[in-house]
Amino acid sequence: MIAVERVGLATPLGLGREASLARWLDGGDVLVPNDRWPTDGFPRADSGQVPGFRPRRMLPDRKAVKLMSREVQLAVWAAVEACDGTDLPARLGIPAERLGAFASAGYEVSSLADHEAMLAGSRDPDDPTRLSVNRLFAEGRDLLNPITPLRVLPNMGLFHAGLAVGARGAHLSLGSSPASGLAALGEACRSLEEGESDAALVLGSDAQLEEFRAQLLVEAGVVPAMAPAEGAGALLVRREGVGPTVLSWGMATEPVANGFGDTIDRGRARRDLYCRVLAGTGGPDLALIDLWGVEQHDDAELAALPDCTRLASRARLGWLGAAHGLVDAALAVELVRAGHANRVLVTASGLAGDLAALLIGRNP
Repeated sequence: MIAVERVGLATPLGLGREASLARWLDGGDVLVPNDRWPTDGFPRADSGQVPGFRPRRMLPDRKAVKLMSREVQLAVWAAVEACDGTDLPARLGIPAERLGAFASAGYEVSSLADHEAMLAGSRDPDDPTRLSVNRLFAEGRDLLNPITPLRVLPNMGLFHAGLAVGARGAHLSLGSSPASGLAALGEACRSLEEGESDAALVLGSDAQLEEFRAQLLVEAGVVPAMAPAEGAGALLVRREGVGPTVLSWGMATEPVANGFGDTIDRGRARRDLYCRVLAGTGGPDLALIDLWGVEQHDDAELAALPDCTRLASRARLGWLGAAHGLVDAALAVELVRAGHANRVLVTASGLAGDLAALLIGRNP
C-alpha cells in the first residue's frame, strides 16, 4: 500500500494545507478582482490568486528566485511544505538517490514584457509595424533576457523542487494537463512498488494568470464558466508509510472529435475508467469532480460518476491547469485525514481527451 504522509498546498484557498482545508470547509468565495493584467473586454474580471505569497521571503534559496517563473516558485513552496523542510533524505535516513520526484508541468508562456526589448530591436527599419526576421537573428535575439528561456522550460518546477528538498532519485516531468498530475502520482506509486524508490515527491503546479494563457481558455470555451487561477499541490508518498492510502488509480483516453459526423458516447471512457478504479473498493462517499462549465463535457462527467456526494473544486478555485489533479488529490488526503470522508474519488481530464481517476482512503 502506498501512503501519503504529507501534502503541500498553495492555492487561492490559502498558503499551506491547514489554511487550505479550513477555507475549503468554510465554503466561502476565494476569487478576487484580477490585478495581474488588464481585463478590459475579457469575459471575467476576477481570478484565483494565491494570497500572501512572497517568494523572496518564503523560498529556501532566495538567489534562485529570479530564475523561477511564478509557477515554479509555487511548486517549490508546496514541495518544501510536503517534505516538511529541506534535506529530506537525511531526515528519512535514505540516500538522496532513493528519493524520487515526479511532476505535472504547466505550459510556461513568457510575458510580453520579457520579449519587448528583443521585439523592439527586430523591427523593419523601412516599416516599423513589421518585424524583420534578418534583424531578429542578427540583433534582436541578443537583446533577450538570458534568464527567460530557463523560466519557460517545462521541467524547471521539478528541477528546483528537487534541489530544494534533496531529491536525486528517479524523476519524470509529464505534460500540461489536469490529468497529468494524477499520472505523475501513478508513476510515483509504480516506482515505490518496484523498489526503485524508498520515497517520492509528487508535484503539480501551474499559473494561468497571464493574458496569453487566459486567452487560450477563452478559445476553449472554459471562460466565463471559470476564472484563470494559479496554484500548486505536492504529496510525499511512501510504501508502507503512515497516512491516507492511494487505494487505486487509472488513466484512459476519451474521444474529443470525430471527422465522420458520428455520434460519440463521450461518457463511455469515463464510466469504464471509474468502474475500473472503484472495483472491489465499495465506492467513494465523496468525489472531487472534473467540471469545466462546458455543457457537453460536464453532462458526460456527471453521468459517469458513482452515486455519492460530489464537489467541483474548479468552480471555487478557478482554472488551475496542470495543478488541478494534484491540488484535488492533496485536498482529498486532508479531508480523509481530518475525518470528513472515508474514501474520496478524484477525477481529472485534459483538453486532448486524457482522463485520470484516483481513489484515496483511510490506511487500514
